[in-house]
Amino acid sequence: MKRLFTTLMLLCAFSAAISAEEFNDPVNDFSWQPFPYSSEPYQYSDESLQENWYWLTRATDYPFPDATYLTTVLDGNAELKLATPTFESVEQLATDLQNAWKAFFRGDFQAAAQQGYDLGPLGHGVAFYSQATYGLRLEDDKAKRHALWEDIIERHEKNQQLTSHDIMARYFAFYAMARLSEEISAPVVLTRGYMDTMSEELAAMIKAEPYNVFVLAAKGSMDAGIVRKMGSFMGRMAYGADDDIVENYYSAALAQNRRIANVHLEAALSLLYIHKRKALDRALEQMRIAAEIKPLSAMEALDGFHARQQLKELQSIKDKNGIGLRDYIKRGTEAGKTYYL
Repeated sequence: MKRLFTTLMLLCAFSAAISAEEFNDPVNDFSWQPFPYSSEPYQYSDESLQENWYWLTRATDYPFPDATYLTTVLDGNAELKLATPTFESVEQLATDLQNAWKAFFRGDFQAAAQQGYDLGPLGHGVAFYSQATYGLRLEDDKAKRHALWEDIIERHEKNQQLTSHDIMARYFAFYAMARLSEEISAPVVLTRGYMDTMSEELAAMIKAEPYNVFVLAAKGSMDAGIVRKMGSFMGRMAYGADDDIVENYYSAALAQNRRIANVHLEAALSLLYIHKRKALDRALEQMRIAAEIKPLSAMEALDGFHARQQLKELQSIKDKNGIGLRDYIKRGTEAGKTYYL
């Protein structure tokens, strides 16, 4: 059934081309938009970075990149060590990587990506994280946004054997592909094989880190997105998307109570995608939680601002007895001339 559906989609497509301006190096070809708020609350010193690391990376329990950790990683991966630009010492390498993370947390997203890439594949975790989330939250130009996400995908395809230890690099390569797939046509997504790639990588990450909040939420969001844009029947037949999967994976993510604004925000949207008006009160509750979480980084501040905007819109729909909810849910779908798939 899946192959039949894919074939039909391709035969029905007039064109699989993307009419977007090309950027050879979107990390350096243009200036990224600045963080629009004060970065002062999110500027971490060497000491405070380590003190707050658990909470800053609480979704993934990502290891602190000190010299001890980097020594273990490099000693266990000779090819990664060879791919790392010449460094004076592991201690200096750790300092450089921590500086990239500091730039990310304070909202200097372009610098974080550049500094991460300067360290080779070892810095892909912070670089991908910064580049992917900047594209989502701050880049209004679709061509630039797509170029940023495609750049991550290409870098990961070339280096994934060197970064198999790095869940942040793996997750945000998946994330970039998922976000790009939301905004390009189904024939392009299918031709590139994104659906199979995302499904396989997500399954592998769940197996490797079954308690990773980002990964659990991603599984729920992916199935909800398919149901949203294809409908329950076609989503289930073509890709095995299921309402229970969305509920179960988000329950597992939220049960950890890590209080991550974007996870609560995406949970709210996923509930609406699969249950429509029946889930409006539950969605409002999750969006309200997202809006009230105190941010610890610039990225979290952007997520909170977005949640407050969404909360206001959903509350207005609630006050109108659900009028406008269908348009809210269908934004960016085939009704809006784009596909998820």
